[in-house]
Amino acid sequence: MMGLRLSEKILCVVAVVAAVNVVALCIAYALYPGYIDTGEPNIVALAWRLLDGNSVYHPIDDATRITNLYGPYLYLIHALVFSVFGASVAIGKAPGLIALIIALVIMAVSQRDRGWASVSFAVSGFAAIVVLNLPASIWDRPETFMLMSVALGVWLNNRSALDQRWLRAAVFGVLIGFVIGQKVFAAIYFLPFGFLMLYQDGIIACIVTVVIAFSVAALPFMTPLFEFKYLVDLIQLMADKPNSWDGLKKVMRYAAIYVVPASIFIAFGWQSMSRNERTEVSILSAGVVLAMALVLYPAQKPGAGMYYLLPFAPIAMDLAGRGLCAMRTNHKLAIAASLAVAVLMNVVSVPVEKRFVRSLNWQMASAVAEEIAQISEDFKGQKIEIGIGSSNDSYRRTYQRTRLVFAGHPYSLDTSIIIDTTAWGIELSQATLNMIETCQTDIWLIPVGERPYAWYGYYGKDTYGQPFRDSFTRAFQKTESRTYFDIYRCRAPR
Repeated sequence: MMGLRLSEKILCVVAVVAAVNVVALCIAYALYPGYIDTGEPNIVALAWRLLDGNSVYHPIDDATRITNLYGPYLYLIHALVFSVFGASVAIGKAPGLIALIIALVIMAVSQRDRGWASVSFAVSGFAAIVVLNLPASIWDRPETFMLMSVALGVWLNNRSALDQRWLRAAVFGVLIGFVIGQKVFAAIYFLPFGFLMLYQDGIIACIVTVVIAFSVAALPFMTPLFEFKYLVDLIQLMADKPNSWDGLKKVMRYAAIYVVPASIFIAFGWQSMSRNERTEVSILSAGVVLAMALVLYPAQKPGAGMYYLLPFAPIAMDLAGRGLCAMRTNHKLAIAASLAVAVLMNVVSVPVEKRFVRSLNWQMASAVAEEIAQISEDFKGQKIEIGIGSSNDSYRRTYQRTRLVFAGHPYSLDTSIIIDTTAWGIELSQATLNMIETCQTDIWLIPVGERPYAWYGYYGKDTYGQPFRDSFTRAFQKTESRTYFDIYRCRAPR
């Protein structure tokens, strides 16, 4: 570090600042008493219930509506952490945040043999992509774990000392199985590595990787906690989501963040690369382009988005690092170009970070948490859940429903799931209406001053429907109001 030129030192400072910024965001979000995304509470609630032997996947016509499309490993990771440290909002966020920080560290380690410039640019570019994808890059959904897995793939791919192809095939198989066990299409992110393995190690090694991957992905379904049929049924129903041309255009624009920096440095460094390096770069680049093209289809669907490209960040930065390393014959240009691109990427990410920070309403989240705790104490011995009202703003208050689940209350309906299922024609079942009318839950908390379950959701569809509201009105009545929630209790004597 002492022998670096001023421009190199500035590039290192940019990388350190960008990395520290990501870590600071992780710490801040871990301490934030609420959630930023509607899907986060569902994951941690299902994971916590796993510890009591409750299954994750339920039939689509079940009385409950809490099943998500994510694979078993997402829940198992959280359940493992809960089993060690107990349940809280912060502990529920910890696995994803730790995975993100690990990915950042691996990104740096994977480039260390290429010099300070490659390490610094890879870290600063990676950090910028993380910020540009907020909040998806920081929430406790599959993205951070897939990001970490692909970063491990980059490190494994760059380990020149690891010349045992069977060990490499086995480790890639485990990584691929792990990500498939979170999102069914996630093997696509490893397609560039697969092409390179086919070239370097042959088809037998690829077959070994595929067999191990499917074995790892299938393992959780051997237990009664994960019923494969129910997950497949829901995936088939949700696969009919319409396509979105506007969504496709937006995702394609954001793809430039991954493609352009790598392309710049590969172009500058191409002539200085060895023949073997050119071959590897060509294979990896072709794999990235094909994999991105395949991911565009699910990414443009309603409810998806640009963050589906996030797991490509480690490969994109690795390709940029390879090109930058090859530019050593024109060192001044390499440092100037890498510094300019690194600064530009991080400057562009600043408005996204500002929006994210402003969205964290600490005072409101703390007050809502306190009120939920107080209501739970006031009605000790009764089963309490949180429902929705009629507005977007109030819906965010309901994200803290996990606090009741952690305290042992029921978990029967999750609006984050029902928004999607109702929008695509999967209505609530008669069993659900019967569950409401027989007061299986004693008390429902509804955002104060709002009509229960009248919200139309993000897709402009009636989320719960009039039959559900009629059943709720027949079974429950408002008995009192607090600051953030109205308390609806069962009309029948309990």
